[in-house]
Amino acid sequence: MNLPNKTATDIIARAFQNYPLMAYAFSGKPEQQRAALLTKLHGKCVAAASIYGGVITTRDSQGALIWLPGKHFPVTLSMEIRSGMALIPVQIGIIPTLRLMRHDGESEGWIAKNAGVNMGYIWCVGVLPGSQGKGYSRLLIDQSIEQMRRLGLTECWLKTEDAKNVTIYQKLGFSLINEMVVKSSGITSWAMKKEI
Repeated sequence: MNLPNKTATDIIARAFQNYPLMAYAFSGKPEQQRAALLTKLHGKCVAAASIYGGVITTRDSQGALIWLPGKHFPVTLSMEIRSGMALIPVQIGIIPTLRLMRHDGESEGWIAKNAGVNMGYIWCVGVLPGSQGKGYSRLLIDQSIEQMRRLGLTECWLKTEDAKNVTIYQKLGFSLINEMVVKSSGITSWAMKKEI
């Protein structure tokens, strides 16, 4: 893994350590083991984003974002094979993989059905715990939207499973489009959109 991808992986894995969806997917795992599994999971997602979309890391390595253009969202089996995501079940276990697949299949599936053809999707944005609230999310999202614009994309979508993020994203110009309790996980997922 190249250094920028490793840095993005480490940041996102640490930022998502206590995220509701990850706590559900890795429930019962001790904190240290969960951290190692999150690094494996996000390493594969970052690898896919580096091939099919974009990976952005702040200069001081406090925040990272990965995104995909609509033509590569959601990730297909051939994309998973090429990027190494197909190894996720082997690396993090079948049960966590199935939990994530079922949850994201419903929540991301809703976005895929309702988004316009020229959409971009912010897959993950993470800021290290000690640096949250300092404008890193805005910087990363602005950079990703600029990359999307250059590709001719006209709308940016994201989802969150953390209620406090809804207000943050609204302050960044996103509108709440859908709120759903995902049947498989029981976790609320908020889908948000911004015209670009």
